[in-house]
Amino acid sequence: MQTRQNEDTAAAVWMDAMKMFARAQPSGFSRDGAHGTSQVISGAAMPLLNGVFSSAREPDAAEIAAFAGSPELRSMPWSVQVRGERFDPRIADTAAAHGLARRSTLPFMLKSLSRADAADAEDGPSKVRPVGGDESALYQAMLAAGYEGPPSLFTPMCLPSVLDHPAMRAYVAEEAGEPVATSFGVFLGDHVALFNIAVLPAHRRRGHGRAATAAVLRDGYATGARTAFLHSSTMGVPLYESMGFHIAENWTTFIA
Repeated sequence: MQTRQNEDTAAAVWMDAMKMFARAQPSGFSRDGAHGTSQVISGAAMPLLNGVFSSAREPDAAEIAAFAGSPELRSMPWSVQVRGERFDPRIADTAAAHGLARRSTLPFMLKSLSRADAADAEDGPSKVRPVGGDESALYQAMLAAGYEGPPSLFTPMCLPSVLDHPAMRAYVAEEAGEPVATSFGVFLGDHVALFNIAVLPAHRRRGHGRAATAAVLRDGYATGARTAFLHSSTMGVPLYESMGFHIAENWTTFIA
């Protein structure tokens, strides 16, 4: 029972983090339904950052369908995201009716934080430091290089309203003064959410992603967080498992 409660709490905090990010955007907004469904508009040109999300253990198909009909979603890439892999089939029907036919699975991973996470890395491959809004151009260039996409795609993640937000913090890992990796944390009470863990292609498999992740965990513990969570790619799961994360559940996403 405690495990289920931990998963439910982390899912709700993830939803809070997504809504916080959206509200930090110039035209972003969010609204909530009565049964665990939220509509989130960040304006980013990424479907996973806009759409209809459910943090409920049993997603409400009718509420998701109602939110999916919102006209605000028509002008940007968006998605439907729900917890689990077994749910009311009407949710998949709703997604398909809006052209969101591509279905994929995202591992949702949790980790209990301890004093060991509070220690500074002494002999790591890189030094990790926070970056603020005055270094938005650097952070944007790093995200573009790490994810191998156009810089404009990452503009919403690099605005001063995001990088200087009191509950958000961006990081850059540097090796011999050269930026090599990024990470991002959202600090919400006793939880810390991790995003944007990316390593430049020429510097992968050298421990930089681990160092960037560890910096978020360290600061999370210092702010009072005792649980960390993230959505991982399938490729990233072994790294996070080696750092003490476990797959709590798999989530399902629908995009065009």
